[in-house]
Order: sequence, then structure tokens, then C-alpha cells
Amino acid sequence: MAIRLHALGTPHGHIAKAVNVSADTVTNYCKAYRDGGLPSLLENRYYRPTSAAEGFLDKILSDLAANPVATVKEASHRIENISGMAFSHTQTRRILKRLGLSYRKTASVPGGADPQMQLAFLQEELLPRLEEAKQGKRRVFFVDAAHFVLGAFLGMIWCLSRVFVPAGSGRQRYSVLGAIETRDHDLVTVRTKGSVTAHTVCELIEQLVQKYPDEPVTLVMDNARYQRCELVLKTAENFGCELLFLPPYSPNLNLIERVWRLVKTKTLRNRYFPDFLTFTTSIDRFLDSLSKENRHLLKSLVTHNFQTFEFLKS
Repeated sequence: MAIRLHALGTPHGHIAKAVNVSADTVTNYCKAYRDGGLPSLLENRYYRPTSAAEGFLDKILSDLAANPVATVKEASHRIENISGMAFSHTQTRRILKRLGLSYRKTASVPGGADPQMQLAFLQEELLPRLEEAKQGKRRVFFVDAAHFVLGAFLGMIWCLSRVFVPAGSGRQRYSVLGAIETRDHDLVTVRTKGSVTAHTVCELIEQLVQKYPDEPVTLVMDNARYQRCELVLKTAENFGCELLFLPPYSPNLNLIERVWRLVKTKTLRNRYFPDFLTFTTSIDRFLDSLSKENRHLLKSLVTHNFQTFEFLKS
């Protein structure tokens, strides 16, 4: 287009505005066309520097994949041993990113987890019920309790120097038994300054059944004693509520765990509470907001993307 407008006698300044480039670039286009015609214009002239480690990238990736490093300094030494060349920390970061590596926090797997049992439960029990819920035929709730202890919840922040957060005194605990629904992301809770017991679970069941009287309700929960006991089983049976118990050591399949992490991040992390009342009020305020102005946070958080483990138990 620049060459065509130039041929029509259009000033270079006007051409530059029309094609969104500088006037000097238009001049360079014209010179390139004059000297080499259309092929010269189509030639890729951008400079792409190559790393001195180019020939060693496959070996570096294989080595780092087999034995991950914790720091850039350690990666620099490892790359130097493989390539015979020393790289600065900045260059090393570029190499790591080019290889597709990123700085991630490690995660633990419950020692008693059975990946095969989890996968079978997910495919045969959980996903069919979630599909019914998606079609409006059922309400599926993920249930668990969170125990918030008054203290210092520390986290990472950008700062000029280390920030010290005062730790609350005592071991006062605020317990919340919650149920998160998968279709409309309704959150129902029972909150107590005491312990969560079978009676607390029965209270939650009664709340859910009263809220959805004309729909089948399924509660997905772990095998805690106060949940898998005769009183809870009998109460659920009387209210016509289905209890679906997760395989042992399967917090990765319980979606409400994500909600508890969100509560800690938004209300507790890096914050100091002078007393227990301020502490519980902060938690209550945020939990209530998840049914109002912060409801959108649950929509992106409570999805059907479950963490599964592909390895087999040895």
C-alpha cells in the first residue's frame, strides 16, 4: 500500500499515517522496492539473535526435566556443566523460559491417596451426577469444614524490605461447615466457635433440603467421623438427601477446598487481627459477600476441572 500511494504522488507523511508506520519506514520501503522490487519488500529483515546455548538446549531440557533446580543460580551452574559456557542469571532465566519452564510451587499428594480409585470414582460416580446437575435435574453440593485459627497467615508480597505481621495470641478457632453448589454456585454455611459435630452436619442438611425442596440433592463429602456416622446417615435418609463419600485422602476432588483457599487469601493472609471478634467478623463479611457482590469469584473457581494423579501407587 505504501508503494502504491507513493506512485500516486502522496506525501510520505500522509502515507505513514495511512499505514501506521513512521515516515522513515515509508522511505525505506521505497528504497527497497527501487533496488530489489517486490521480492525485496517481502524479505524478512528482522534481526533474531540466537543464544550461544542453542546447540545444547535439548540436553539442558532433558537434564532439568529429570532433576529440577530450585534456583536460577543452580540452573546457571548446571547449564555451564553441560555447555561449557557461563551465563548470567538474566540469560539463564531467558533460557529456562525458552525451554518452557516456569517457577512453580511444589504440591503434596496425600500419602494414602489411590489414583486408580479416585479416577474410577470421578468417572463412575461424580461426573454422571454433575452432568445431571448441569441439565437441571439435580443439585450437587461439595461439603467440608474449615477451621480458621486466630494467628498469622503469611504470604508473598512485593515490598522494599521484609514485612513482619504480628501474630495473634491464643489458639481460638472459628469453624465453618460449608456446602458449595456447582450449577448456580450457591454457598450455604453453618458457623460455630465450637467444634463441628454430626449435629452440625445434620443442621446443614436440613438447611439445604429446605432451600431446594423440589430437587434431588447430593452431598459430596469426605469420610470424617462426624460426617460418616449413623446420625448423619439417618438424617440424610429421612430428608431424601443422597450422600456421596469421596475415596480416602481425596481433597483434590472436593471443590469446596478451593473456596477455603480463597477465603484465606482474601481475608486472612498478611493481615493482623487484634482480637477474635475482628477475626471472625472479617471471615463472616467475606463469606456473606460470596452470595452477593463477590459471587463472580465462585463462577471461575468452582469448575469441573479436577486435579488427578496419573502415576500409580508403588
